[in-house]
This record gives sequence, C-alpha cells and structure tokens, in this order.
Amino acid sequence: MLTKPAAPELTTEVPRQGFKATASSAIGFALDFYDLYVIVFIAPVIASVFFPSAERTLSLAGAYVTLAATLIMRPVGAVLLGGVADRHGRKRSMVVALAGVGTVTALMGLLPTTHQIGVLAPILLLLLRLVQGLFVGGVFASTLTLATESVSPRRRGLASGLVGGGGTAAGSVLASLALFAALRVFPGPGFDDWGWRAMFLAGGLPIVLSFFVMRYVEESPVWKAPAAGARRPLRALLAPGRRRVLAVNVAVVFGIGTSFLLTLGFLPTYLQVVVGLPSDVVSTILIWVNLAAFVFAPLSGHLSERYGRRRVMFALSSINVFALPLLYLWLAGLRGDGPSPLVIGITLLASCLTVAAFGPLPIFLNERFATGVRASGTALSVNIGFALAGLVPTLVNATSGGTGRLPVFAAAGLFLAGAVTLACLSRTPEPGRGLD
Repeated sequence: MLTKPAAPELTTEVPRQGFKATASSAIGFALDFYDLYVIVFIAPVIASVFFPSAERTLSLAGAYVTLAATLIMRPVGAVLLGGVADRHGRKRSMVVALAGVGTVTALMGLLPTTHQIGVLAPILLLLLRLVQGLFVGGVFASTLTLATESVSPRRRGLASGLVGGGGTAAGSVLASLALFAALRVFPGPGFDDWGWRAMFLAGGLPIVLSFFVMRYVEESPVWKAPAAGARRPLRALLAPGRRRVLAVNVAVVFGIGTSFLLTLGFLPTYLQVVVGLPSDVVSTILIWVNLAAFVFAPLSGHLSERYGRRRVMFALSSINVFALPLLYLWLAGLRGDGPSPLVIGITLLASCLTVAAFGPLPIFLNERFATGVRASGTALSVNIGFALAGLVPTLVNATSGGTGRLPVFAAAGLFLAGAVTLACLSRTPEPGRGLD
C-alpha cells in the first residue's frame, strides 16, 4: 500500500463545503456518464449513420468501438489531469476536465455522417472520442477524490455512493430524458437526422458546471494539508512493491466495470435489439428504473462504513456473478411480451444490483492510496479498468454472430466479470479507514 509519513487525519468538516463538493462531484460524474449513455442509448442510430453494414451486429460493433476509443484514452487523461489534481489541487483539475468534456461532446453533435462525407465521418467521430477520453480521465481523477476528502470520515461511504453509483444512475436518467425528449421533438426519420445531434449538443452542460466549480467550490481540505502533493505521482505509483496495489485495483474495476457496461450500459441496446422494444418505450422504462436504482449506491456505500468496503463489495459481487447472467437470459425469453411488468421488473433488478456494487468502489480505491497520489491512483485504476471493460461489449457484439446468440454471449461476459471481481477481492485486505 502506498504510504507517506504519518500525519493526523483531518476530521473537521465544513458542512456547506462538503455538500458543494459532493454535489458538484456527483453532477460532474453524472454528466460524464451521460456521454457514455448517449452512445449506448442511440447505438443503433450511430451504427447506421456512421458504420452502415448489412450485418446489424457488425454495425453495432462499430458503434461500440467509439465507446472503447474513449475508454482506451482515459488512462492517458488520468495520468495528465490526475497529476494536475495531485500536484495543483482537485478543483483545478475538475474545472479543466469538465470544460474539455463539454466542448468535445458538443462538437460531436455537429459532425457530418458517412452518407455525407464517406469514411471520413467515422474517423472524425473516433478522433473526437479519443480527445474526449483525455478529459474524462481527469473527471474521474477529481470527482472521485474531491467529495470523499471534503466530508467527515463518517460520511465518506455515503459520498462515495452518491458520486460513484449515484452519478452513474443519474447519468442514465439524464440520457433517458434526453432520448425521450429528442424522440418527440424529432420523431421518425427526423431522429436519424437531428435527434442524435441534439443529444450530443446537450452534452455541453459540463462547461456550465465548470464555471460553478471554479467560483463556488472549495479545494479539498485533505489535499491542502502540509506535504500532501507528490511531485511525480506516476513514478510513485509504479515504484517496486506498489505496483500490485494498482494492478489489483485495475482488476477489481475491470470486473465491476464490465458488469456495469453490459447491464446499465448495454440495456438500452439489449431491450431494443433482443427484447424488441421501441426506443421511445425503452427510454421511458429506463428513466423510472434508474430513478429507483439511484438509492442503492448511496445505501451500499453507507453500509461499507459499518461492515467494510471489501466485505460489502464481495457480498454484492457474489450475488451478481449468478444473478445478472440469469436475468439477461430470462429477459431474452420475453421477446414479444412488450413492456410487461416482468420485463420492467427484471430490468429494475439488474440495474439495482449493478448500481449497488458500484457504491463503495470510489472510497475503496481512495483508501488504498496516500493523499499525494490518490487522484492519479484512483483515476488510473478506474480508467484502465474501464478501458479493458469497454472492449467486452464490442467483443460480445462482434463475435455473437447475430442477435439470436447475443443473450448467451452477454451472459457469459457478465459471469466472467463477476468471477474476476470475486477472485481479486478474495485476495485483497480490507483497506484502512482513513485518508492521510
């Protein structure tokens, strides 16, 4: 475990400061995941306008390549802006990252399609996604540390759940609302022409949040403590004897991230392509489902204060390794039933289980790194883990050979994700309670 000379932990909390830091971090995390959901919510449209193909699963694989492109570049952003967060403060890194994410996301809404400029269209989309990944890596570095470092120790699990899992659920709700509105403002063929553009343009909202953070949010009191920042955080993280901590964290995030991307991330496409629901019905279901699921991450994060970060994550992963694959296979057998209560119930249960597993993850990672390298270490763990996890939906779509076999391949991916998480957590000690 990374350590630095012992120092008394800062336990004094300014309630208003902690609230603003947690709220801005949660909103920033939600807006970041809004971008991720935009791609997966409208993957069929992105596939047709940027990656047209006679085989639908290959076209979908092209759409998910754009998701993987962003995820692959996030570790680079974690190094660059994570270093800024560790050396110069969480707040400065968050402002730069949010402004960058908002600008690049809005630019995607202005891109010409393959039918207009040919192969240059998907190339431009991929380039913007790569640049966006740099800034998103910085969002993870700042949001996942500023909140937990700004609240009192007894509220860190709750803050972790609100920012991590709560932010992911809120991002899904925002994307669902955007899809719901765009489908009604641009119905039918109009959505393929303008609706998806409006959803990307709405992704420019982080620019507004960056101004709020710059003006009203205080720097982390833990980071401002004497000798908190490291001059070379990446070198410290990769020092002999410390690499294993980072490697295990990456593997844990890969498992939880794969489960997340194949459930909350993949459900919009799965409900349309496999279950046969229209996109407007899917958007409505996911709004209510994710509103209900929102409470589970703060709950699991708070439970980790009493029972331990690792213990809560291990218990939830033990359930998910079997429950999520079975729920997906069950859902596939309901094709033609429409938006029945059973379809909605299965979707809700899968979403709640996934969100709950995410709740203690940020604070689990935070407590495994010292303050001087915490932003870089947490961001690298999350971004490398998600970069690897981002390849799984692409592989699932590309190798399934058609929508008929897609449920089996998705279920296999979910089982693999759960097995990896359990294997890593079983060999990982409970992190120490404290942010030195």
